[in-house]
Amino acid sequence: MDLGLVYVKTPTGDEAVRQSTHVVQRNLRMVLVQVDGKLSVAEMAVKIGNVQLVEDALRKLEEGGFIAPSQNGVSVWEERDRQVRASQSPALSEFSTFAAKPSPDVETDCANRVIRSFFSFKKQTFLTSQRMADGVSMLHAYVEPEIHAPKEIRRYLLYKRVLFGLIGVFCFLLGLSFFYPYAKLVPGFEVSASRFLQTQVRIGHIGMAFSPWPQLILREIRLGERAESRIEMVRINSPFSLLSRGSQRISSIEVSGATITANLIAELPFFKVRDNFASSEIVIQEVRVKQSQVTVHELALRDLSGFIRFNSDGSLENSSFEAVDRSIQLTVAPAADGVALKIKGRGWKPFDNAISFDALEAEGLLQKDKLLIHGLDTTVLGGLIKGTWLFDWSKGLVIAGDGTLTRLDCRQVGQVFAPSLKLEGDLGGRLHLRASGGNWEGMWQSVEATLDAEITRGVFTGIDLGEAARNGEGSVSRAGSTKFDHLRTAVTIKRHQIRGRNLQLSAGRMGASGQFVASRGQMVEGYLTVGIQTSVSTLRIPVRISGTLPNLVVTGSK
Repeated sequence: MDLGLVYVKTPTGDEAVRQSTHVVQRNLRMVLVQVDGKLSVAEMAVKIGNVQLVEDALRKLEEGGFIAPSQNGVSVWEERDRQVRASQSPALSEFSTFAAKPSPDVETDCANRVIRSFFSFKKQTFLTSQRMADGVSMLHAYVEPEIHAPKEIRRYLLYKRVLFGLIGVFCFLLGLSFFYPYAKLVPGFEVSASRFLQTQVRIGHIGMAFSPWPQLILREIRLGERAESRIEMVRINSPFSLLSRGSQRISSIEVSGATITANLIAELPFFKVRDNFASSEIVIQEVRVKQSQVTVHELALRDLSGFIRFNSDGSLENSSFEAVDRSIQLTVAPAADGVALKIKGRGWKPFDNAISFDALEAEGLLQKDKLLIHGLDTTVLGGLIKGTWLFDWSKGLVIAGDGTLTRLDCRQVGQVFAPSLKLEGDLGGRLHLRASGGNWEGMWQSVEATLDAEITRGVFTGIDLGEAARNGEGSVSRAGSTKFDHLRTAVTIKRHQIRGRNLQLSAGRMGASGQFVASRGQMVEGYLTVGIQTSVSTLRIPVRISGTLPNLVVTGSK
């Protein structure tokens, strides 16, 4: 078949379109409807999507006289018009003499009544008029046959309905977010949250957000009887689950900008060992925490983020937090007598960058007003510290510790605790420490400690004991330095002074023993006996050390 051929309907084909009984085969009828005198065979095949079906149908329709090529179709229609005029002319003349020609208004009213009556049928009906040669208009009505749309059209209509449905839902939710009286929900949420956390909860504002998905937003939240803890914003990612009756299950909650006290964490129910989680009216799968901090008085562990995951019965599955720079990591779990902590750190600087814990591993137990750190193993100040530490803030602040020091760098220790002390070497020993005060600054000012110190391969800059011993009685020596192999002393640190007893120093053939006292104002006074071993005997010279760090004077005495 010539794909460029254009077909038109014959009068028989046009009648067949109006009367569905003439062409009952679906394929033939579908192709017949598409024949309009404009589409070529190729264009019709592309539109319907099946070349073979179109060619077979056109061939059968042409054989049945329903369609004809466009040139032949014109003559067929002209012959049809002549037959119609010949058959209708007498009837029209007789009709015109029976009564006067109806006015245009009468024709319109009649047509409207006919249209209304025809539109009551299931199939759609059309009314056409044909004006004859003598001016009389004949009305023709026909029922359009049902035409089954192709799959692409049906799919397009389905997508269109779905799209409009989604737009409608979005508009509804958007309107709900702006006009719903969320303030009425605040008391109910406060009661439910207070039961879940077992502490008083106050909510400042409740609203909705729809980006990137529907979320219920809670702002300006205060926790505790004295509102010591607060949360800037909470996002509930499955708000419609709160509409269900009975136990309400929430898939995810996001907490940001929280400032939580250590005491509140110790009292949270999901950080306690108990067996009645299944009775809780709220079951949360996960809580995500961002940009939050934990505080103890003025001290704060800042920029923490992490998660808390729960089992299906509401019990804690696991919980982990870390600083934004990953310098400190905390794993939290319930324990029989508190909240168990596992602490890991790397490059952590908790005290305003004064001390940096290069590496830290420890376990802890958090209770109300108390934190016990045990199994501490840390690399700090160039050496190692192992031990146990206790923080108590029930009445002010109290710290107590017991640790072992190994190869601490005396230069770094001096920079932190006594910048004017010019001492080098590897420090080791056993440390016992206790301090108390109303705040952190006052606590550090009241530290009391004992240290059985041993320094190896050291240098003390500011005095030269060897020169003072060689110059003898009455000599005065300033500046210089003293190198030594070992230095041992029992150091006692109290509120106003530091005292060193049983000092023993060895430096080759020279040695020294004695004691010293240093005040908080860095005033130093010490008495030593310096011994220098010669080939014949040992020379012993008493010396006095005095002055203010780092300017010390060594005087030979009797």
